[in-house]
Amino acid sequence: MPVKVQALCEAYQKALDEGVAAAFVGAGLSVPAGFVDWKELLREIAAELDLNVDEESDLIALAQYHYNQARSRGRINQKLIEEYTKGATPTENHHLLATLPLSAVWTTNYDHLIEDAFHAAQKRVDKKVAQADFALTKPKRDVVVYKMHGDIDRPDDAVLTKADYEQYDDKRHLFSLQLKGDLLSKTLLFLGLSFAKTPSRGWTIGARRAS
Repeated sequence: MPVKVQALCEAYQKALDEGVAAAFVGAGLSVPAGFVDWKELLREIAAELDLNVDEESDLIALAQYHYNQARSRGRINQKLIEEYTKGATPTENHHLLATLPLSAVWTTNYDHLIEDAFHAAQKRVDKKVAQADFALTKPKRDVVVYKMHGDIDRPDDAVLTKADYEQYDDKRHLFSLQLKGDLLSKTLLFLGLSFAKTPSRGWTIGARRAS
């Protein structure tokens, strides 16, 4: 095992043992289950705008351009529903994640695969999708799942366009505050994220604890 990977595993195991481990999951974990990446999500929408999605580097701006042209996000919402309600099931990686004694899981994913995996592991999930959810606590919860970009059950509130990102701290500031707190107090394992400028379906994996 490479030295860096071994150090990563040892650091995360220590966090698990101390009860301060969490995870941050991107869409790279959902693609193998059958869900589309951002390019495929927006491919038809881009074509309707006479754009080639493969040549676009800023997919958030593309979604915003569609919204500006249509003056509605109805088409985007419908596409979200079509693509993320296909009945996909959690992958082995989802199930492995659910076996860990995590206090929190953060995700930008709209699908339910993470929650389904924890439910399959007989764990009680306290899901936070909107700011109002922060005022409620599910009794005897095992893990908190923060859906920081929304949930497919509420497509109109999903964070997707450039305006959604620009207004994030105004409309979803409790998520930002809680995430900052977790970065300071927990060790996070990052899965299915590329850390690119725009949302991506990469497979970068890492762990870090903010100081």
